[in-house]
Amino acid sequence: MGSNRSILLQKDEIQLIANETGFTSAQIQRLYSRFTSLDKNNTGYLHKQDFERIPELHINPLKDRIIEVLIDDNGHDEKINFRQFAKVFSTFRRGKTDTVSKDNKLKFLFSVYDRDKDNKISKDELRMILNMLVGANLPEEQMNAIAERTIAELGADGNITYNQFVETLEKIDIDEKMSMKFLT
Repeated sequence: MGSNRSILLQKDEIQLIANETGFTSAQIQRLYSRFTSLDKNNTGYLHKQDFERIPELHINPLKDRIIEVLIDDNGHDEKINFRQFAKVFSTFRRGKTDTVSKDNKLKFLFSVYDRDKDNKISKDELRMILNMLVGANLPEEQMNAIAERTIAELGADGNITYNQFVETLEKIDIDEKMSMKFLT
């Protein structure tokens, strides 16, 4: 994906990305334009500081965790290229009703919690997310109590597994809650 902004995506690259993501050619070109506008150093990659400039992400209390998932889980060497960027954002396409799409969204969300990648959400991981979400608004002992109660209700072995996590979110319309509109 070249490091020069003036280089446009080649048709075969667009087709490959379209096959992998389900995006249209026009959507891929819009994503590429957004990608290159974020790539201030013109490297052909995005780094943590590039994502931190996204206003919608900047105001999210889970910003650091989301960026970590985007780059560490989908990129390489603390950076992400355009093809990886497009694949990640295809997870958030609206209106995909297939089971694979819903599962991909749930896996992404689960990975925001499960940063040690042991396929379980521990009390400490849950408490870290609570701290990011409510921080100074709740005393530490209350956050601990919430984390302990959640784990006790959901996690038979003191942790929340992926299947327990999915069962908990069963009644939530994940496609609606975790989708972005991609204009053509």
